[in-house]
Amino acid sequence: MNFQLEVVQPANLEVIIPVFSDTITKNIEVVRFSKPDTIRNGDILSISRLYTITSFDSGLHYIPPVEVEYLVGEMFEKQASRSLGLLVVNPFVEVDPQKGFFDIKQPLNLPFSLLELVKYIKWILLFLLVAAILIIGIYWWVKKRNPIKEIFFVEKPKEPPHITALRELDRIKNEKLWQKGQIKQYQSQLTDVMRKYMEGRFNFPAMELSTTEILQTLKNIDLSDEKLKPWTSKILETADLAKFAKYEPLADENENSLNGAYFLVNQTTKPEETENELVDKENIQKSNN
Repeated sequence: MNFQLEVVQPANLEVIIPVFSDTITKNIEVVRFSKPDTIRNGDILSISRLYTITSFDSGLHYIPPVEVEYLVGEMFEKQASRSLGLLVVNPFVEVDPQKGFFDIKQPLNLPFSLLELVKYIKWILLFLLVAAILIIGIYWWVKKRNPIKEIFFVEKPKEPPHITALRELDRIKNEKLWQKGQIKQYQSQLTDVMRKYMEGRFNFPAMELSTTEILQTLKNIDLSDEKLKPWTSKILETADLAKFAKYEPLADENENSLNGAYFLVNQTTKPEETENELVDKENIQKSNN
């Protein structure tokens, strides 16, 4: 069935809308989703995305409110949708034992004879000859021009950096490390995700650079929003203090660091990648299969 997420907002408001790539909840899976559809009416924007969802477990499944975050000054505020329920029922009619049971018929056991292939022998020989010619031709062509593995092994499509980053940020958010007192581990994992994302997005070795070197590199990169640079600086510097100076960030600082990481990823995702997320996902799934 279809699950539609629609956000109506002022046009000048910076909003982070969540993207469900695999699941809505553990019992509700995402089959496919459309690219965002934006309609402008004066100073009001209506942004909607349609998800096709499915579930294989019978019962009433709870869909929690969807939270949308927006920037007010330098702080993130939240608004949530209503909660929903998805009722899944078994469509199959139950078996009536009063009508009796019938065993499955066994296959017939007919003996095989090589004489049966005699009338096809010329076609078999022709097939083997053509196959041999094709194999030899492919071997020599590959030997001269391309590695064999490029012909017989399909390279696994590389996952776009924003998909990897959003998945890891969701994991960090759900683990609630800083709420459990594991602030250093929380800040370390968060900045690792940001560094790996910047490596994939902006093509520089962020994992090997210090915070100062990363910020210096970002000065030469044209970002879509100039607020991203001070936000990134604040997140990395807070993490350095937590990791190396035993600084304990306040609850708001921990939340803002995570929200800022989401903001960086969403604001620097290339439009063509967003439109092709479904195609990339299907290619990755085919390679895994």
